Amino acid sequence: MDQRRPEEQIRVPMHNSNSDEINLGLADATGALLMINKKERRLLKELLSMSMKSPSARKWISKKLGPEYVRIGERLLKTMGGD
Repeated sequence: MDQRRPEEQIRVPMHNSNSDEINLGLADATGALLMINKKERRLLKELLSMSMKSPSARKWISKKLGPEYVRIGERLLKTMGGD
């Protein structure tokens, strides 16, 4: 069983009526489900990629949210197929 908190879990992609559009469900701490479309997913992946490659961004995330959020970002990016 997955021991991660809900905000760290990635849900199985869901398909809507448009076969080109894939929505990814993300749960936040409250358990609410956030659906993001293909363009939003691409943007999130690029932002995460840039942030995880930048020492200053990683430092800011660690200072602002805590070091575990850097690890969450790394796992999320890897799950999304990023580098």
